[in-house]
Amino acid sequence: MDQFNNNNQPIVEETVDRYERRSIPWVKIALLCMLAGVILFAAGWATGSRGGRVYFDRGLRVVSYPLPDDAESGRTVDFTSTNQVREIVANSLSNSITFIPTTDNTVRVVGVDVRVSEANGVLNIDARPVGSVITGSNFSWSRGGAFVGRHGMGWVREGDRRFFDFNFDFSNFWQFGGISNAVRVYVPSGVSVIEARSVSGSVRIENINTTSLNLQSTSGSVNVNGGTHADTRLQSTSGSVRFEGHLTGSLEARSTSGGVRVTDYSTQFAAGSEINLRSTSGSVRFTTAAPASAFRYSMSVTSGSMRVDGNRISGRNTHGGSGDIPINASSTSGGVTLEFGR
Repeated sequence: MDQFNNNNQPIVEETVDRYERRSIPWVKIALLCMLAGVILFAAGWATGSRGGRVYFDRGLRVVSYPLPDDAESGRTVDFTSTNQVREIVANSLSNSITFIPTTDNTVRVVGVDVRVSEANGVLNIDARPVGSVITGSNFSWSRGGAFVGRHGMGWVREGDRRFFDFNFDFSNFWQFGGISNAVRVYVPSGVSVIEARSVSGSVRIENINTTSLNLQSTSGSVNVNGGTHADTRLQSTSGSVRFEGHLTGSLEARSTSGGVRVTDYSTQFAAGSEINLRSTSGSVRFTTAAPASAFRYSMSVTSGSMRVDGNRISGRNTHGGSGDIPINASSTSGGVTLEFGR
């Protein structure tokens, strides 16, 4: 058999040419896919989508955010109490907590991934996962990925369902002093005791009167804005502590990494009241409408200045006043300022 084709070229050369002509340009295809992905992402963002879910149960389904049926997530709670509540206890992992006054007679709780229960006049609000699993009356789910509240991306197992979840709808990221999945508690006048703790979120109370107030955050600010408060404890490990309102009883305000600022509009305090203010890394400022004659104070600093009514005090610690209400104010790295009759 002739080993040459009609052009007197070896057949093996023709085979090599065919193979080379059939090679697939993978790099170009990859670039085209990336370009298509960018275009589709831009189109989805322009039309309002900020993420979605890719379901793998019962075939492949894609649902974009915002979800057409919010109940599908099983995580949004809008709870209104049916009984008289006198005390509220709230705990959160990453959600911020905000207390807002209401003229209604019942407490209302709005939030995401929240469990609410009430017994004997005490309303418990829990927005903490148990380990890596969040459980509630209507859902049980876990995820692996990176999230801030509901925002982020990861692989989710929810009962028998499996889906990839990615949500980047940050349009309302800051709301009520926290992230968009903040727990909002609407408080009627009948509630006098409030206790709230958040690990990674701010805690805030707005124009509500209390006889006992305890607000704590590990990584977030603590703010009291308005209202009249008796025994009050405010604490943040990594965040500022702010109080502005009427103080009628004792106050303890502490921050490890952040400033402490108290603005008090009261002129009288209950017998036995005392003020304790401390910051490890931040300044401490206490301003009150009460006269200096009502207080006796003890101040100390390690690296910072001390001032009383605008007058600078030399040294690292000082004492003064002869009133009935003690003030203990200190800062390791920051100044301490006391202002009376303001």
